[in-house]
Amino acid sequence: MNKRYLPVIAAIMIAVTCTAFLPAFAQLPTYVYSAPTLSITTIPQGDQDRNTGVVWFSNTEANYQAGLAGVPDMIGTGVPSLLTQFKVLVSYNGVPVVPTSWSCQVLEKDKVNPIKNRQFTQENLYTQMVDMSSSWICKFRFATVGVYVLDLYYVGPGTPVAIADYVLVVDATYAVGRSTVYGTDLQDVCAIGWPVPTTPAYIITKPDGTLHYIYADVLTGYSSCGTLALQEQNELGVPIAWS
Repeated sequence: MNKRYLPVIAAIMIAVTCTAFLPAFAQLPTYVYSAPTLSITTIPQGDQDRNTGVVWFSNTEANYQAGLAGVPDMIGTGVPSLLTQFKVLVSYNGVPVVPTSWSCQVLEKDKVNPIKNRQFTQENLYTQMVDMSSSWICKFRFATVGVYVLDLYYVGPGTPVAIADYVLVVDATYAVGRSTVYGTDLQDVCAIGWPVPTTPAYIITKPDGTLHYIYADVLTGYSSCGTLALQEQNELGVPIAWS
């Protein structure tokens, strides 16, 4: 053997021997990749006990009924509350940012009785989602970088079929160079005909002369918005739809 190759062969043998005694995890480097993330966090302010936004079309059932009798396609008489708010935080990989764009979608959750095409015998009710975004307006109020308040207004008709449990979907985009990162969050929104308490805890007169009623618990005694909405619709003679 050519003696010139001995040092090379010795070096290779030493390297192989050392590698054999290394633990498996030390033989190959491990790389951790973090994908860019746009995070949206929304916190409802309407009912902070149940973590849901709340609006109502009148302050009592009698006033609501009077409004339906007078102008069926408008909000009932009395004192409605058609604004609910959410705190919003937007961050990119943990750093608060100003989004490139915003959008909102509001979906109504309806209970439907399947007359045909049941998926199983016990399916006597199912949830049907209806896009009702045209009845709501989202306004994002800037506070500081990444921090906003979302004002959500109900602007649709206050008819009994609008009394329902809703899903609010908040979307945002953020431009990173030539790429766009997307983020989404969702919250519950409750639209009822009138609050459960018949008497408000406090009354405020707003600058335009209209009244604002404050309640200790709008959904007193009810476990969810859906159950109260179903009861109010039933009291107003709205049958469960079928398909």
